[in-house]
Amino acid sequence: EISLQLLVIIISFTAMVKGVRAEGQPKRPMSAYFLWMNEEGRAMVKQKNPDAPITEVAKKCGEEWRGLEDASKKKYEKMQLQAKEKFDKDYKVWLENGGEEALKQAKKETQAKKDKKSAK
Repeated sequence: EISLQLLVIIISFTAMVKGVRAEGQPKRPMSAYFLWMNEEGRAMVKQKNPDAPITEVAKKCGEEWRGLEDASKKKYEKMQLQAKEKFDKDYKVWLENGGEEALKQAKKETQAKKDKKSAK
């Protein structure tokens, strides 16, 4: 049941509608789980299961993350918190330096593309 939920989450991430992103806009930081997965989780799971397909690797990573000790998770949660604070600061600066206008323009352009596509 849990692995099914993880698969649904993975599919929903790939099927999500992409948000409007203006040029120069700071990217949102990764979660603690993704930081862990990129640094050590994926490699560890691939080492244990070299022939596993990506969906199986994702399931196993989720299981490993849930089984990880709190002390190990704290490292990645701290990294995520630092990245979030940096993002918040960068985003505020970006908005103050014309980012708000750039975002409005990007939304207009995206909407115009959608309107043009639906008109066909």
